[in-house]
Amino acid sequence: MSEKYSYRGKNLTTLILAKLEHVACIIADREQITFEQAYREFMQSRAFENLRNTETQLWGESAEFIVDDYYRERSGGD
Repeated sequence: MSEKYSYRGKNLTTLILAKLEHVACIIADREQITFEQAYREFMQSRAFENLRNTETQLWGESAEFIVDDYYRERSGGD
């Protein structure tokens, strides 16, 4: 992923990429799957798109909050 992320002139690329990694690690640990599997599954979620869309400001939340959002989405809740 070579995309750059910014919000109000602030470069958030490193923060968002680190958060993506942390989220995938948490999912992999919870589901006992590889990091790569967890990352691929997360990439297909609305939570992933919201994290990449800096206007949602989801990047400001903890990785645990984002993971909870991901599981709410998977269970059909919003």
